[in-house]
Amino acid sequence: MKTIQISLPNSPDNFLLVEMCERLKAGMTVTMLFGGCSMLPLINGNGDKITLRPLQNDEECKPGRVYLFFDGYHYIIHRLLRISKGVYEFRGDNCYKHERVHRENVLAELMTIIRPDGTEVDCHGEWWRKQSRKVVLRRTVKNIITRVANRKARRKWSVVYFVLLAVLMWAPLNGLGLPLHNFVFGLRFDHLLHGLVYVACPFFLMDLLKRRKGLVIGVAILIGLFTEFVQYLLPFRGFDVNDLVSNCLGNLIGWIAILPFLKRHPK
Repeated sequence: MKTIQISLPNSPDNFLLVEMCERLKAGMTVTMLFGGCSMLPLINGNGDKITLRPLQNDEECKPGRVYLFFDGYHYIIHRLLRISKGVYEFRGDNCYKHERVHRENVLAELMTIIRPDGTEVDCHGEWWRKQSRKVVLRRTVKNIITRVANRKARRKWSVVYFVLLAVLMWAPLNGLGLPLHNFVFGLRFDHLLHGLVYVACPFFLMDLLKRRKGLVIGVAILIGLFTEFVQYLLPFRGFDVNDLVSNCLGNLIGWIAILPFLKRHPK
């Protein structure tokens, strides 16, 4: 008997996908070969098979679980992140973009994964839930970093950063009640805070200064010096040489961190 394996997503055999969906709508459970890398690392498109359970018309979907849905162009298997005002928002565990569909386009729920060696993974089990939480958190953090690292986004966020920097350095915050004289990792908390604030300064300067390495670190150091010397003129703030050194060290660390990027993308 000839066996036909269907790969998702983006299988060229669209008629087979339609047939599979018709079987799901008829209430049948479908086992198929998964294709693609959008659900790595939990589902591997290089050999993993998945079992899908059809959803009842009135059955509610639960965020955190993985579903088969139709986005208007493709049949996709991704994780449901949230439901807002009747819109179901999905994202692959290895993806940046989100898909948004309505409930009628969600067809089936992922039940089990069958590895190439025959091992079955229960997608409702405790191991799966723990791994799913880790993967979703990792991808969310990575996407946030990607958004900030995008050039257009970086230019917008640079304005926010420098405004907040001025507020932190010059506003009469009086430490916001923080224990500034405590020590963390052998460093005084206020000096550590100064260093951490300025680590991001070269990152937000590099596009404004056309990614000139020497100019970036030079202007970053000048900003650290300038903001601290202005505190000397403010009656509600105080000048501290150690804070000045912390500002410069933070800028230096941030500059070293972006050097590999500046070398790969000089323009």
